[in-house]
Amino acid sequence: MDKFDELEDLLTQHRRTLAQNTGVPFIRLVYQAEEEYPCQRLRETLARTLAQKQVTVKTVSCCGAVFTHYEERGRLEQLFELEQTGTERLSANIARHARRELDRRLASTIEGLKGDGVIFLVDTAFAYPYFQLGPVLDACTNLITPPMALVVFYPGEVDANGRLMFLGQRLSGYYRTRDLI
Repeated sequence: MDKFDELEDLLTQHRRTLAQNTGVPFIRLVYQAEEEYPCQRLRETLARTLAQKQVTVKTVSCCGAVFTHYEERGRLEQLFELEQTGTERLSANIARHARRELDRRLASTIEGLKGDGVIFLVDTAFAYPYFQLGPVLDACTNLITPPMALVVFYPGEVDANGRLMFLGQRLSGYYRTRDLI
């Protein structure tokens, strides 16, 4: 069974029981980074299929989360200038604000679904290298409960030691998702 077919089955037939083995209704669909565009098309098709089956789907993008805080304050150009210095303190500051923005986006979407539906977390490559998704998922643990579900579209690969690597660069860092690889 293709992983998108399996994902569709989980979201249409088993959403209420997704948290049984992991404690959270989170699914991580892993794909090779070079498969980004085909994955987007399949994701859009899946969203239409779910909508036809009366399942509400909302998409939250990681794209831009890194810059939102600075852009809202008119400090984006200054950020780009400072980023060239490459200080760890600046990177930590960027990561903190980016994670807060992504947390805010997810919380707003969760609230809008009113306890039922599916959230697609997309463009996760934009989190790299600023922050890992594990703490973001931890923050959603008690907010997303069945029949809600969170699907993380994750550009990763399994290394020679069988470890899941985000963008082939670092360990995935989150253990409670149901992984479709």
